[in-house]
Order: sequence, then C-alpha cells, then structure tokens
Amino acid sequence: MPNKYILVIVKNKLMTIDTVLPILLELKEKYNISSKVVVSDEMAHNGIRKNVVIRDAIDYVGTELYIGGKSSIKIVEKLFKMAWFCFLFFRLIIGTKVLHFGTFNMFPYSLLGRMFGKNLYFLQNDSFLHSYRKFDTFFGKNSIIIPPIGKNIVAFNDAMTHLDLATDNHKVFMFGNTRTRKSWISYIKHRSDDYFYNYHREVDFSKGCIVLVLGHFNKTKMLRTSHSLRNLFEKTVETLNEVKGDLPVLIKPHVFTDLVVVDEVMSNLDGFYITYLHPTVLATKAKVFICNSYSTTMADAKSIGVGTVEYSDYCIDLLKLSKGKSIGYEYIDEFINNNQDDFKNAIKLMLTANVYSGIFSSNSSDANKLLVELAE
Repeated sequence: MPNKYILVIVKNKLMTIDTVLPILLELKEKYNISSKVVVSDEMAHNGIRKNVVIRDAIDYVGTELYIGGKSSIKIVEKLFKMAWFCFLFFRLIIGTKVLHFGTFNMFPYSLLGRMFGKNLYFLQNDSFLHSYRKFDTFFGKNSIIIPPIGKNIVAFNDAMTHLDLATDNHKVFMFGNTRTRKSWISYIKHRSDDYFYNYHREVDFSKGCIVLVLGHFNKTKMLRTSHSLRNLFEKTVETLNEVKGDLPVLIKPHVFTDLVVVDEVMSNLDGFYITYLHPTVLATKAKVFICNSYSTTMADAKSIGVGTVEYSDYCIDLLKLSKGKSIGYEYIDEFINNNQDDFKNAIKLMLTANVYSGIFSSNSSDANKLLVELAE
C-alpha cells in the first residue's frame, strides 16, 4: 500500500463501518486514495470477517487493521497501547488524515487531537436520521456529549448532537446520507448477483425474496414481556411459512443473535435460510424487510424502495409515548403490535402490491468539498 492513505478508526459497532465505507469507496474510485480501517473490538472484527460484503468492500478500498489483541500481562498491554499511540503520533506528524467517531475526543488521544486537529475529521455515527433518539429517556440512556476536539466535523444530518457544541474554530461538512450515494448503490448492484450465487446458489431468487432481520432474544424494556422477542420470532416464522408461497425467506442474524434459538424455530421448515449478506445487497432482491424490534437496517431497505414491516410487542408505556407507531416510524411502512392476523394481512398485501419507492437522495455540495480535501 502506498505511504499516503486515509486512516479510519471505527467504533465497536458495524454501523460506523457502514456509515464510512461509501466515503472510502469514492476516495478510492475518484482519487485512488486507499484507506486503513482500524478495528479494536474482537466482536466487530469477527462481524467484518463474517459479513462478506463489508469485508470485500474494505479490501477493495484498502485494508483492515485489527488492533484488538489482548494480553493477560499488564505490562504487555500497556506497551501495546503505547505503541498504538506512537503509531498515531507518527502518522499525524507526516500529515496522514484520520477519520474517527470520537476517539480523539477522549484522553489520552485528545492530546493528539489538540496538536493535530487540522488533519482530524470527526464523523457522525449514523448517516440516516432516526427518530428513536427521542426515546433515549425511556430506555434510560443519558449520553454525555463531549465537545469535539479537532478542526473538522462531518455531519450526515442535522441531528448530530455535537453540532450544538461546534465553535467558529470548527469546520463543518454537511455531507448528507452516505449509503444512498450513487457510487455505493452502483457498487452494490454491480456485485449483487455474484454474492447471491456464491453464498446462496441453491436458492431460487427469480421471484424475489423475504428478509427477516433479527436482534437478540433477551428481555428488553421496550417490549411487553421477557419472552416477547422469542415469541415474536416464532409467530413471524409461522406466518411466513404460511404465506410466502415459493419465495425464499432469508434470515439475517445480528452478532448478538442466539443461533441455537434460530435453529430450533427453523427446524423442519423449507425455504428458510440464514444469510450474512449486507442489507443493501439483500434489498436488491427483497420484496419486503421484516423486523420484530426496530432495526436501523430498515432504513437501508426503505431508502432504495423495499417495503418494511415491524411486527413487535411494545409495552403500553412505549406505545403511548410513540403514539402507536414504531420508534423508527420514518422507515417503517407497516407497524403491527401483537396481532398475528394483522401481520399476516400486511405481508400478503406487501407481497402483491409492490408500490414502494426510494425516498432519499444525498446531494450535498459539502460532500464533494470533503472528498477533495481528503484527497489533497
């Protein structure tokens, strides 16, 4: 890899990788600028290796740099952290530009942030505007907003809370949504058929498919009972088995999903398959995306024209707070709460109507300004 490259430090969740990859793709295709994607969490690293589309995209734009190795010997651990700090110091000294999601807002990296702020670009976590942030109080979340250190802030929508703390010393880029960029959609569509053939060659997608997105099956405050997610999954599979006809159902687990439960529910059923393909790839064949607890994946599907259904079991307090809608209502076409018959009817309609279209675009003059600046 050439000496000049972009360094990208992502968070432990794959969401930040999804957010930044379209930017790295354009840097590679338009300016031949490669990237090193730094991952420090073992689960995120394993998620990348398992998600073939993300893995291939990272390999296409550059490489992954996994720094998550741990040691039980404290001195070795400290030496490793010192080596990483020195590596960042050296790269910043020679002018490497670094994209990050908050690393340099915290000590000890904030020391580097104050010294080399011109080459640091602080990115918003998610490129989609989600209303579920309004429910943070209900879920007991009380995020502390740390003032951004460094000169550059990259926002994908005006919900980025750090914008309120920006000063005249900050340069703000309003980039717009990354995952609806033409280059990203084109990249995915060009490779979509190959992914389906290579990883699901036994499945007939000539008529499309149904995608069911999973999370964990544990107790959560938002749902009515501690068993709601397991029960919803069982009812969803039961309903789909009844109405899907010859359409295949692709079940996309999260890294936290208990696959033992999935296997138990799917046993002896035909036409149901586990998939690890990226949601944008799945959306190229899907007629509908389904979730039992709101997932940001719904935004990916909705944005490029796929119908979305959330079949859940919200508790009374959350239903009152959300006014009977999904907490991610912008990206959910049909929200059904604890009514299997209504869910069945919604899926039947969704599979026959096919009237949905993409609702997002990502035109922003700041986007080109950022890309040009990063390529300089």
